[in-house]
Amino acid sequence: MDYLTVKEMAELKNCSERYIKKICKDGKIKTEQEINCKGRMKYIIPVSALPEELQAKYYRKKKTETGIFPEKTNNKNEEKTAFKYRLKGIKKAFEEFSESERTEIKLWTDILTQWQLERSEYKNKTEFDKLFVSHQKYLNPDLKISTDILYRKYSAYKNECYADLIDKRGGWNRGKSKLDDDSIIWQNFINLYLSQSKPSVSLCYRMINAYISEEYPELVEEIPSEACFRRRINKLPFAVLEYTRNGDKALHDKCVPYASRNKKNICANDVWVMDNYTLDVIVRHDDDSGKTRRLYITTVLDVKSNVLVGWNITENPDSNSTLDAMRFAMLRFGIPKNLYFDNGKEFTTLDIAGRFRKQKIAKDKKDNIPLTIVEKLGIKLIFAKVRNAQAKVVERIHRIIKEQYCTAQYGYCGGNIVERPEILKQNIRNCNIETEAELRETFADFADNIYNVQPYGSSESKYKGMTLIDVWNTSIAETSLRKASDETLDLLMLRNAGFQKVKRNGVFITYHGEKIWYYDKNITWQHIGEEVCVRYDRNNPSTVRLYDHEDRYLYSWKCADWLMLEYLSADNEELAVLGRGKTDVTRQVKARAKELRDNSNFTQRNGLEYISLHNKGKFNIHKTKYIVPVIVNDESEERMAVGAEYVEIDLEKMTKNSEKRKKTDVHR
Repeated sequence: MDYLTVKEMAELKNCSERYIKKICKDGKIKTEQEINCKGRMKYIIPVSALPEELQAKYYRKKKTETGIFPEKTNNKNEEKTAFKYRLKGIKKAFEEFSESERTEIKLWTDILTQWQLERSEYKNKTEFDKLFVSHQKYLNPDLKISTDILYRKYSAYKNECYADLIDKRGGWNRGKSKLDDDSIIWQNFINLYLSQSKPSVSLCYRMINAYISEEYPELVEEIPSEACFRRRINKLPFAVLEYTRNGDKALHDKCVPYASRNKKNICANDVWVMDNYTLDVIVRHDDDSGKTRRLYITTVLDVKSNVLVGWNITENPDSNSTLDAMRFAMLRFGIPKNLYFDNGKEFTTLDIAGRFRKQKIAKDKKDNIPLTIVEKLGIKLIFAKVRNAQAKVVERIHRIIKEQYCTAQYGYCGGNIVERPEILKQNIRNCNIETEAELRETFADFADNIYNVQPYGSSESKYKGMTLIDVWNTSIAETSLRKASDETLDLLMLRNAGFQKVKRNGVFITYHGEKIWYYDKNITWQHIGEEVCVRYDRNNPSTVRLYDHEDRYLYSWKCADWLMLEYLSADNEELAVLGRGKTDVTRQVKARAKELRDNSNFTQRNGLEYISLHNKGKFNIHKTKYIVPVIVNDESEERMAVGAEYVEIDLEKMTKNSEKRKKTDVHR
């Protein structure tokens, strides 16, 4: 809306400012008030409140200031051209345009006027038009102009269709879309589209057409094109689309901000990251049986240098594979300060994670957890946040292993059916795939001679131009290296079966689902009921080592296979071995008992005699001062209980009643 000041109103009405102020004050004309630069109130008069003749006078004046006075068209050819370009032209009153639209009309009026002035001086006007357009593009880079646009704008200008001088793209009709937020069409469409079933725009468009036709037939004509829906969807926030169509994890992984970890303050071996990965390679068994399978790899990555310090290829990614990968890495690069683990069961077992693991621990074990393997090694554990993709730095190397190593193998099978090469079936049929031994050998060569010697590409500029192993060597020189021998590591990395009481069969461990007992014929029977910690070598469980609560070594017991028999065993030799073992233990117990008892002839009978002698004279009954005598009366009536009634017993009548009951029972 256009407004006039008191001064502008006086000039328009051709009167004094005092008069205008007076009629404003008296309310004879509609006004509004605002504060001027000096903090005082002033009157402003909306043009729409003026009489029609004054409004027309104001807009004529505005037109004159803008310079919009097209020449009358006299040339018939020009009239035809103008008519051609104004078929859809709409004439609007000048006051219907906003201030920004008037500015754009003024811009095009100046351009068209200049074009006509300069054009008249050229003989080849078509060539000049191209040059003029190019020059205008240079002067106004944001202006949409071409020869065709120039002709259309001039035709609109000549025919006073000023609305056609305005660029209607980029927001001219903003707010007039049929897909408003509160429209029934858009609300139902977006409810269909923002679903984790991920329907396509085309399917949603078809469904919304059918729905509106059935429920709101009066709105069918208002349904815009499918492209309109696509444009509107593209304007929705990416985070909203990810959350509604892909779920919480996608929102967290792609849209929620995360902290980038700075490596400048850590050194090599400060933090190692471990994880498991299924190799995308099908291999043959080493026994030439022709059977195939896929193997897993447990990787250990140094965070500072990104060096692959260790790994273990296995058919089952369990806690044993975790310890094997750790042992291999420690023998090569020393012992780390921190281990960054995933939350898988292979990393959170009780003898690795101990009380730091996320799983619930039984109340009777919570305060009775033995020293874990990582605690003995002096390593601190860090667990990744559950379902946090940014925390798994080691997954980057898994992608490299897949793209650089797995794809180069004859048995490459891809991560899914789409990635699987067609030649794989032929390679398997012709036994032209790697064996397990070949896979382990080639991967070791890839890890140390290809991956670990590639250029370092992280953010620390001081390592620019170095390889990964060079970065590790440079960084480890700035700190200390903890190293352990092969034998020491074997001792420190014994598996932990936890605390248990020594039973009549000794102690046991559960190995691959089987309970194995350990017994020493000379020692075990002496410690039945005592609580000990049982540890064993995961690769050779033939012997266990026992420790007390203060982690002091006690004994080593061997596997008591003579205690484990088949349920229906008829092997006399096995039974004889078991019998000899029982006899041996029984003999030792009896011998020890005899040894303990033969030092004295003191018996239980002697003990009772000495107790009786010791307590002589202690038994004595003291009579009280007040004694209440009890008197008995021999009369039968007096002997009845107080309150009881006399009852006469008739034995003859009782006999008759008994015979009647017997006869009744027989008839029944």
